[in-house]
Amino acid sequence: DLEIGKDGYLYVSVGDGGCDYDGDGCAGSNDAARDGNVLVGKILRITLDGGIPPDNPLVGPNSARCALVGQIESQKVCQETFASGLRNPFRMAFDPESPGVKFLINEPGQDAWEEINEGKAGADYGWNVREGGCVNGRPRDCADPEGGLTDPVFAYAHSEESECDVITGGAFVPRGIWPAPYDGSYLFGDFACGGIFRLSAQGAEPRKADLFLADDPGIVHLLFGPYESTQALYFTTYDNGGEIRRVVYSG
Repeated sequence: DLEIGKDGYLYVSVGDGGCDYDGDGCAGSNDAARDGNVLVGKILRITLDGGIPPDNPLVGPNSARCALVGQIESQKVCQETFASGLRNPFRMAFDPESPGVKFLINEPGQDAWEEINEGKAGADYGWNVREGGCVNGRPRDCADPEGGLTDPVFAYAHSEESECDVITGGAFVPRGIWPAPYDGSYLFGDFACGGIFRLSAQGAEPRKADLFLADDPGIVHLLFGPYESTQALYFTTYDNGGEIRRVVYSG
């Protein structure tokens, strides 16, 4: 995904490539996201002309640019990296009403979990050591993360019953366009089960996802945009060969 934050920088999400760039493992055995000297399995942040923001978390004497070839020697780290330890950060969603840069990362999992991570400078979300806040491949009985790892703000386990196991796009609901309970909510889609789900505003514990829209398979991307004198939710879907659809609050 590609998004411009309120800080004026370009954020880039990059998956782990499926198989390790060094050829030593695929799928759950691919540990490329743990290597600081490559740009895979990361969130990157650059200036709009391709430069390195001076406050990127890995900028320092043991770092260098990696963009031209995608990696550097193993004893250095890539200056473009904003956060790491991600399998497939498929979509990012920035909160347009936050006073600063606030964004969530929707990450499809490997075998057991789908997760939503909060974008934080220098965060390591744990892949391929952890998935969904659990040891890689473990669907339950999860322990606290090891030191230095950041758990997701929300995760849900793969389920044969619901068939919800591919998280895709997400979007924050703008305040005031729908009834008050929606203010600050976060919507996300699942490609496999064809649903859009709503998370309450952060701070509500425990967080759970309520079904917002059902039976719409193939959802890929969500975005709020203009509609008459207000805004509506637009989403793309592979259903019927590929469509853009709109959800409007009608009172």
